[in-house]
Amino acid sequence: MDIDLLKTFLEVNKTRHFGRAADNLYLTPAAVSARVRQLEQILGVELFIRTRNNIQLTLEGERLLPHAETMLLSWSRALQDVALKSDQEQQVNVGTTHSLWSFGLHKQLSKLFQLLPSAAIRAISHPSDLLTRMLVERTLDVAFLLEPPTLADFKAEKIGQVKLVLVTNCPELNHKTAFQSGYVYVDWGVSFEMFHAKRFGDLPKPVLHTNMGAIALDYLQHLEGAAYLPHSVLEQEHPRALYQIQGAPTFSRPLYAVYRSSSDRKTIVEEVVELLQPLAV
Repeated sequence: MDIDLLKTFLEVNKTRHFGRAADNLYLTPAAVSARVRQLEQILGVELFIRTRNNIQLTLEGERLLPHAETMLLSWSRALQDVALKSDQEQQVNVGTTHSLWSFGLHKQLSKLFQLLPSAAIRAISHPSDLLTRMLVERTLDVAFLLEPPTLADFKAEKIGQVKLVLVTNCPELNHKTAFQSGYVYVDWGVSFEMFHAKRFGDLPKPVLHTNMGAIALDYLQHLEGAAYLPHSVLEQEHPRALYQIQGAPTFSRPLYAVYRSSSDRKTIVEEVVELLQPLAV
């Protein structure tokens, strides 16, 4: 099957618009429509319900979606493996959430480059549920997660600790007034959600709700407020100084490296995991 047909299918699903999909793919709308029709003819089903300004997946389209994503990821991995340079012995794909990359893990990549000069490293960022699915589908070698899944044939090895503290750019705020205005809620997973609900109960609606800590950090560089961010943010220099709010409870959670025990890249994966320990965010 032509891989471009799957790319077009996914782009139309993402944009829900043939014209916007065409712009993103640098094609004409007619070419996008032709590709989708060709894929439908190959599969013998309709993939989209086409109504004016409301393109939706059919049931068959919903079923194809995860398979199309997996096939594209596998194709991408195959291209990377084939394209390894002569001085690169093997490749390893590592991934974590955007927030964990932003607050510490990105610094570890330079360490891996120095200590593993013969390895080609691919680093990606996705939500934890997608990272888990990529591990299962073997398109990701190791994921760094706060809440590791319980899966057969997978190992979750603790490599460090993440400590979240309530920080602010306004030193006058305390643990009682920090939530009244300008509070940014960062989604750090189910465990943090339970911690937050148990200790703070019903709070005024946050000014911003995000699953990306970098967005909260950017907010605090421009507007007064507070957010739960990794303790390491206090050790970094910022245009606008940040302070830990004294008296506010902290949240600590182990950070795990999750990988398949029977992976054909187990040796390089275990070497990567060992080099990253101990890690504090």
